[in-house]
Amino acid sequence: MQNWKMKEIMVMMMLAVACGVIYLGWSTLWLPMSAIFGPVGANWMFGIWIIASPLVAAIIQKPGAALIAEIVAAAVELFTGSHFGLSALLIGVCQGLGAELVFAMTRYRRYDTWTLMLSGVGAAIGSIVYSLIANGFGYYTTTTLLATTGLQLISGALLGGLLAAILVRRLVATGVLNGFAAGRAKREVA
Repeated sequence: MQNWKMKEIMVMMMLAVACGVIYLGWSTLWLPMSAIFGPVGANWMFGIWIIASPLVAAIIQKPGAALIAEIVAAAVELFTGSHFGLSALLIGVCQGLGAELVFAMTRYRRYDTWTLMLSGVGAAIGSIVYSLIANGFGYYTTTTLLATTGLQLISGALLGGLLAAILVRRLVATGVLNGFAAGRAKREVA
């Protein structure tokens, strides 16, 4: 977090905490959605659980922003009573690493809509890797693994990355981000 301004740290933390509270609310919907769509079908919900990474990364535009934001959001979800327990934090680390890797691959120079969507895909890959390690390869049938992975990749790109891009674009338009990298760029994220 070298060369970070205090306001960047504060905004990152506030957004991450807000996302963590959203994650907790979203997690309460998991069980009813699993009952309706089945445990695989409910993976359409996945993308909201990773929105902290692309949202904060696009605003701050510094190395580590995506990872730290996702870890903080996951910790808030855990400590506010998520029924996912400690796995919420552990999976948050993997999701944050997956998202951060995408920004690192651009050398932290691209924060457009496609990059944010790819960060959602990266977070989904981190999630699947965690699930395979935590549950073992025998936990999933091939069909279940492919369906879960496909739904998480799509949801990560759309509900995580694309939604974050839309939010940042709208915030930039209001001028509220003028003091941050996203606002100083005087361009839209998309």
